[in-house]
Amino acid sequence: MPTININFIGPWRIFLGARTVTVNVDGIDDARDYVETNFGPVFEKRIKSLGAGKKQSIWDNSNILLNGTNIKLLNKIDFKDGDKLDLLPRVAGG
Repeated sequence: MPTININFIGPWRIFLGARTVTVNVDGIDDARDYVETNFGPVFEKRIKSLGAGKKQSIWDNSNILLNGTNIKLLNKIDFKDGDKLDLLPRVAGG
């Protein structure tokens, strides 16, 4: 099982109270489960305090990069020891 670093970027660091966590995961689904289990309750509480009514997911509200590449652009995601998974808040602009 590879050891990867999950990095919370920008406002997520303050919002979640974490910068980087090192975890052992088999795949992207395990990484998502880890993030949602360990940081989802904090995220949910903070979102509700800002007035959001429906349940939110930190994973679904993030752009996710594996070693600098958006995971949506990857055909297959295989973790190796030392990989970096970055979660950045989604933002809209004009």
